[in-house]
Order: sequence, then structure tokens, then C-alpha cells
Amino acid sequence: MGPLILFLLGLVSGVALTLYLQRRNGDRRDLTGPPPRVLPPRFAASTPPTDPAAIDEDEIRRLVDAGRKIEAVKQVRNATGVDLVTAKDIVEAIERKPR
Repeated sequence: MGPLILFLLGLVSGVALTLYLQRRNGDRRDLTGPPPRVLPPRFAASTPPTDPAAIDEDEIRRLVDAGRKIEAVKQVRNATGVDLVTAKDIVEAIERKPR
């Protein structure tokens, strides 16, 4: 009879501790259902893409030659409003162009 009482006491205290921690952290998610659907963000939703001629190829080439390819991609994104993959493709196309 003693081990059964210890088991029940442990079970009750475990459930009580779990409920206390959930309330303290504000975690009231239902973990039995499927996870919520996450939609991909819209790139440059606030500003429409501008003319690709706005890209300063000499500046992009200078940044790439200096090993600052990420900054070059950022500059293309700011100038044109395209998404990250497109900006990276533009920078790589400029990099491959013969001088």
C-alpha cells in the first residue's frame, strides 16, 4: 500500500507543477492539434520595384571585389525593391559579366 500512495502523490504533484508552470508562463497552447500555418512574408510589399537601371553596376562590382557581397545584395534590394533571391542573382550576374 505504501508504494501506491507514493506513486499517486508523485503523480498529483507532477500534474500540479505542470499546471502551475503553464499558468506562470502564459503558455495556453493546445499541443494536440496541428501547428499553426505560417505564411511566407511578402518581400518589398510597401514599395513597388523600381527600374533595374537604378543599379550602379560599378559600385556593385567594387563591393564584390572587396569581398562585401552581402552589402552589394542589400544595395541592389534597396535600389530596386526586389526580393533577396532576385537581388543575389543580379549581383552574381554582374559579378560574372566581363569587364
